[in-house]
Amino acid sequence: MVLGNIPNSGIYRSMDQYQIANSVPGILILQIDAPVFFANASYLRERISRWIYEEEDRLKSAGEASLHYVILDLSAVGSIDTSGISMLEELMKNVHRKGLQLVLANPQSEVMKKLDKSKLIDKIGQGWIFLTVGEAVSACNFMLHTCKSVHVAVDQNAEENKV
Repeated sequence: MVLGNIPNSGIYRSMDQYQIANSVPGILILQIDAPVFFANASYLRERISRWIYEEEDRLKSAGEASLHYVILDLSAVGSIDTSGISMLEELMKNVHRKGLQLVLANPQSEVMKKLDKSKLIDKIGQGWIFLTVGEAVSACNFMLHTCKSVHVAVDQNAEENKV
C-alpha cells in the first residue's frame, strides 16, 4: 500500500485508509504487508513498478516536484526467499535506471540476514537502510534539500565567474 504522513506527526499510514495522510514531495513510500517469496514476487515487482509509474505520472500532470526516492517499509515482512531477493535486486536496478534511489525501512532480523547473505545490502548501500519510515523520510528530505542547496550554490558561483 502507499503510505502518507499524518499531519503534525512522524506517523505514516495508508493513504487509502487515512484520508488526512499526505504524500511527501519527491518520495514514494510503499509498505509490503506479506512475506516476499516465489508465489508473490512477480506480482510485487509489477505492482511496485506500477505505483512508481503512477506517482511519476501524477507528479508530472500536477506540475509538482519529480520523484527521487522510493521507500519500501518492510516492517510486516517476516520472511523472504531467493525469489524475493531477486525481485528486490531487479526492482533496485529498475529504480536506479529511472534515476531514483531505493530505500528500505524497518526490515526484520530474518530479512536482514538474508539481504546481508545475498550481498543486496551492499548493492543498495547500508546508508539507505533505516529503522523507521520516519528516519528514512528525514534522510531523503535532507538529501533533497542538501543537493538543492549545493546545486544552487554551484549555479550562483558559475554566474558570478562569468563576469
